[in-house]
Amino acid sequence: MASVDAIKKPFRLSLPVYLSLWVGLVSLVVYIMTLSPGVSWAHHSEDSGDLITACWTLGIPHPTGYPLFCMVGWIWSHVVAIGTVAWRMNLFSAFWGALAAALTVRAVWASFSLLETNIQSRLTPFLKAVASVSSGLLLAFATDVWKLSVVTEVYSLNLFFTALIGWVLIELLIVARNIDAEENPGELDRLGRRRGQLILWLGLSWGLAMSNHLTSLFLLPGILVVWIFGKVHPKPKEIGIGLLWLSIGLLTYLYLPIRSSMNPALDWGNPETLENFLWVVSGRQFRMLMFSMLPFQMLNQIMRYSSIPGELGSIGALAAMLGLIKLLLARNSGIVILLVYTMLLTASSFYSLANYAIWDPEGYLLPMIWASAIWAGWGIVFLVDAPRKLVPIGKFIAVLILISAPIFGLTGHWHEVDLSGTREAIQFGEESFESFEENAVVLEVRYERAFTLWYYREIEYADTRDDVAVIFVEHAGFDWGLELMRRKYPDLVLPDEVIVAPDKDAAIAAWIIENNIEDRPIYIGAIVKSLSDKGYTFIAVGLLYRVYPPVETESQSF
Repeated sequence: MASVDAIKKPFRLSLPVYLSLWVGLVSLVVYIMTLSPGVSWAHHSEDSGDLITACWTLGIPHPTGYPLFCMVGWIWSHVVAIGTVAWRMNLFSAFWGALAAALTVRAVWASFSLLETNIQSRLTPFLKAVASVSSGLLLAFATDVWKLSVVTEVYSLNLFFTALIGWVLIELLIVARNIDAEENPGELDRLGRRRGQLILWLGLSWGLAMSNHLTSLFLLPGILVVWIFGKVHPKPKEIGIGLLWLSIGLLTYLYLPIRSSMNPALDWGNPETLENFLWVVSGRQFRMLMFSMLPFQMLNQIMRYSSIPGELGSIGALAAMLGLIKLLLARNSGIVILLVYTMLLTASSFYSLANYAIWDPEGYLLPMIWASAIWAGWGIVFLVDAPRKLVPIGKFIAVLILISAPIFGLTGHWHEVDLSGTREAIQFGEESFESFEENAVVLEVRYERAFTLWYYREIEYADTRDDVAVIFVEHAGFDWGLELMRRKYPDLVLPDEVIVAPDKDAAIAAWIIENNIEDRPIYIGAIVKSLSDKGYTFIAVGLLYRVYPPVETESQSF
């Protein structure tokens, strides 16, 4: 009879689950309201055309290949049949950004279980709810989190894994502490099973995270700190299961050689061979940007981007500062480990900023921003852990700060982030393809323009303008790039081997133009001086130029 009653008993979600769902929904609604309507160049989203095209066609985008993003993006873009493919993929980013905010609610709520009993008694469910919800919304409305959640980029999915792994590690700390204090055999058995489940999720989520973006490798020091100093004490079987699921997550990298062997429309690096696979996965093409800055440049890069007030707003930064102070003053081993973990996340962001000289480093700030959101939630502990007479006013101030912080973040960042009316890249792509003559060849050296043209060629105009050949000139500087172009555009005349010249892109563009202009209309994104000197004419058509060969005079023809 008891089992029947159990079956009839309605399923009830816990308060933290309700709160996380609410935060996720609010974040998603805000993201949709400010979402880019299509392919975009705003918020340093120049790669969006490349990533959208790779997802829709199951192709290989720029290194490091992002296999998980491409596979899940392919499912999303074909199942969520709403709007253009570009809008769907922007919504894809928004979904993962909102989910990261929701998981942050769970992580902050769980982290309060690390507190001493006397302090926990002062944290009523209402106060914990305010702190957890505030942390989740502060993350969602942080400037760069919001920016990267309204365009197609890999970083919101990466942030989701950062939040998920952080939550799992906090739960592991709690389980480890409870196992040390527990004597009941039945409860010990339950806690042991829970530990095994968390280790499984840790392995799988970390493996998948690294197959989305290799910077997730920087989570290793923090994971080791929790594993060793948190006294997790896993059984050998649990370690084996964790490593097995870690390997399963990493197996998604097999997508690259398998899919490349099928010759997709977009096949950056052609990672069929081991050499090409390692070239793509390691990001070797962009390695010259690593460790290339002088010390003063490193400091300038860190100071320019790593502003917590700039991300969370001044009130959010105040909450984060109070929470960080509380963590720094803690003597509880679990809280100290939480502090070290969040500091290591922040250090990973600083390391990336200081050693990778790129123009769009915002995505590498997300671990630091997540850590700051956790600190902000702990700001409430700083204010309630006061002399008893001051607790009521401390609670009032804490609630006031934590309620107002995300509101100011929402209203203060909206204008800067909102892309709902931005159509620059869309206009470029549509107007270009409407103006191209039949059998046009389009040469482009700028990433954002080339990727946008790819998107319109392979998706929006795939059925009506497949006569257009879009050439990203940089790819013609690689053997695999020339082979891809020969396969895709067999009627196009291309160099037999890679051209080596001081101004490589200009030399490649000049060669292709000179050897194809008699047969096909040619457009290019910039004037080639060597051809202009030879009498070639470049007539502006939007942001491109229509190229015309030299006109022979009567004396020349004579």
